Amino acid sequence: QHTVMTCSSLEKQSIKVTTGQCSILVVDDGSTDGMCQYIQQKTWLAPEKDRTSSNDSRENCWSVDENVSCISLPTNQGKGAAISRGMAELQCCATQHEEDGSHTCTRSLVLVADADGSGDISSLNDMIHSLECLLESSSSTDDMAIIVGKRQYPQSKKSPLRSILSWGFRTCVSALFIGAGAATTSSNDNNNTSTLGVTDTQCGFKLMSAETGKLLYRQLNLKRWSHDVEVLYRASCLCSNVRVGECSVNWVDKDGSKLVSSGKDAVVMSAVMLGEIGKMRLLYALGAWKMSSS
Repeated sequence: QHTVMTCSSLEKQSIKVTTGQCSILVVDDGSTDGMCQYIQQKTWLAPEKDRTSSNDSRENCWSVDENVSCISLPTNQGKGAAISRGMAELQCCATQHEEDGSHTCTRSLVLVADADGSGDISSLNDMIHSLECLLESSSSTDDMAIIVGKRQYPQSKKSPLRSILSWGFRTCVSALFIGAGAATTSSNDNNNTSTLGVTDTQCGFKLMSAETGKLLYRQLNLKRWSHDVEVLYRASCLCSNVRVGECSVNWVDKDGSKLVSSGKDAVVMSAVMLGEIGKMRLLYALGAWKMSSS
């Protein structure tokens, strides 16, 4: 059931993405449900010649039939480890164009998204715009930036327990990182209380340049659910040239895709994650953990 749900979600997302040259990489974190085999055998979309576009702009349409691939980890290593493995596969490229006297640059972008489609893929255009604005406002000549989704619930209500735990988790994380970014110049122009640059650290919807993704996710120390905080700590506090922003994303918590199934499990998992994050903060401060640059 999980495989069918995931592939159905990917197909819906791929149909909505109709501009540019795109591909989808699925990282299977050591599951036993035949995820990769199912993805490789499935025909995702009809060939481009059989599709119609509202503006009939064939050069901007994307047929994903040959652009969906899957990596399967040998064992379950955690969400952070899976994304890190996927980032290692990225090919970074930025092409320069000269046309009618104007100079343009085409960047390679990567969107990290949960496979169940909790995040609305139609929010991608807004995220791309936010990323472009962030890069344009930077005095740096490189393309190092990341936009993190801020979950909005337009069609479904978040449970009271989930809301309380989310608020408590964010408050504790903010307290752990007070002053952490004071020595850096990765100025984040967001009005939020977190020194990590965003208000929703655990949102599974992040857009960044490919170069940024390869840098921030390289050799993560936190392999599982708390890895998002390490990624943002690296971006906001350890890398002076990476800019961080956020953008609202419509979100629906999907059945069967929640991290925990009961209130007790949620409390325990939140405590475990906070313990991992506290350890991370200490070990980076002591120099025992360092960010790899190669």
